[in-house]
Amino acid sequence: MPAQGFGFSAAGATVLILFLKVQTSVPAPLNGSKWTYDGEDGEKAWSKSFPSCGGMFQSPIDFHNDILQYDSTLLPLVFEGYNMSFKEQFILTNNGHSVKLNLPPNMNIQGLGSRYTATQLHLHWGNRNNPHGSEHTVDGKHFAAELHIVHYNSDKYPDVVTARDEPEGLAVLAVLIEIGSFSPSYDNIFSHLQNVKYKDQKVQVPGFNIQDLLPENVHEYYRYQGSLTTPPCSPTVLWTVFRNPVQISKEQLLALETALYCTHIDDPSPLEMVNNFRRVQKFDERLVRVSFHQEQDFSYAGLSMGVILSVAIAGVLGVAVILALSIWLLRKKKSSKKEDNKGVIYKPALKKEADINP
Repeated sequence: MPAQGFGFSAAGATVLILFLKVQTSVPAPLNGSKWTYDGEDGEKAWSKSFPSCGGMFQSPIDFHNDILQYDSTLLPLVFEGYNMSFKEQFILTNNGHSVKLNLPPNMNIQGLGSRYTATQLHLHWGNRNNPHGSEHTVDGKHFAAELHIVHYNSDKYPDVVTARDEPEGLAVLAVLIEIGSFSPSYDNIFSHLQNVKYKDQKVQVPGFNIQDLLPENVHEYYRYQGSLTTPPCSPTVLWTVFRNPVQISKEQLLALETALYCTHIDDPSPLEMVNNFRRVQKFDERLVRVSFHQEQDFSYAGLSMGVILSVAIAGVLGVAVILALSIWLLRKKKSSKKEDNKGVIYKPALKKEADINP
């Protein structure tokens, strides 16, 4: 794959390859290694069983102006096979960490230098009392939830398991989700959550257009080289995080936050599936390429349009007042001079005799 497609320098690629070689020399954890988001097997302990989680190029990250760089060479993504007939079936699964929808092998994206085939999508979210569960953030702001659509490089590797540990192996599309209007597209997933409440439960879901889960404007995005946000945290992911969020209703988000459990149906200590998002990672000496020109976005600074408009009006009024005051002072000064001139009596000078009689 061309370096341009990945936005990764030759030096960075060399470092990544060396890093992967070191990581693969470490014995891989046994299948089924336990990990959670909290507790003794939580995020801080991941690197003990999954060395990459404590390594380089980790995700998610925070997008802020200091690390963003506009790149005019970024290409629009082409989505193939995303529109599935309702007669076809997806499999929705509770895997104990998230709710996962398996995707068919004829679904892929192009525009990244290689063909990347879809394998699954899943979500990350917070909890009912703190509905801010996105993994990526913008200027420190969390969104309500986040959708990931995982693809692997099918031009280079036979399957996602192989690709996961190889350079240019994975590409993930990320969609930031905020509370707003009801989403029929996301309800294609959410309406089946009650059927996968417990770990390892599965249900068939009628096919639908996966592209409807993406924002309308898919040409504006953040692009960077990072990792999986769950163990084994493989640093082989080309991230495309769409700039514009999509909306789901408050009720839909609440269903996502309350419907699922990390434990099996017969577990005597059921554990709710909440706060399944990884914290933001360090982003040293890397740049995020963006496909759009940066603008000052006051909404991310916590300023509503009403506040911005009020400040603008106040500024205009302030200028008008200063201008009016200046004109009034100028007129008063001129008027004062005229009054002063009225009090002066001019007397013609008497000519000297010498001047009269030369």
